Amino acid sequence: MSSGSDDNHTTRHSSEHYDIVGADLDWFIILATSCTIFFGFLLKIAVNPPSYFRLFDSIILLTALYAVTVATIMFLTPIIYHATSYRRLDVERFLSRTKRYVLIGIICVMVSIYLILGLVLNSKLPVQIAFSLSSLPFIFILYRYIRYIRK
Repeated sequence: MSSGSDDNHTTRHSSEHYDIVGADLDWFIILATSCTIFFGFLLKIAVNPPSYFRLFDSIILLTALYAVTVATIMFLTPIIYHATSYRRLDVERFLSRTKRYVLIGIICVMVSIYLILGLVLNSKLPVQIAFSLSSLPFIFILYRYIRYIRK
């Protein structure tokens, strides 16, 4: 065996942690980018609303815009934290904190998607039916998640 830095357990362990951080940040970059695109579509609708929009529809659209904004910020926060404190980064603490940010971001994106889906269906169906139908994908996701946890 060579006496290079690859044989040192401490160095190898440290680089493995930073590889995990890099993989974790890739997900945040993808999620932040997709949320920003989603925000752009919602903003275009908010700036040029359809003629059939009522006050209720505008409030739902505004709520969805705020939810996507919070989600984008939650996905960008770990990237900013990593960039500003790279030299003194505690990898274990960083990885545990990013789970909270991702959970908040995903919940906000799901709320936004639910509201927009309900808003789209509301243009064709009564309000109660529209928002009931828009909850079906999330009920399916919850069912699959609970089923996965029990295994």
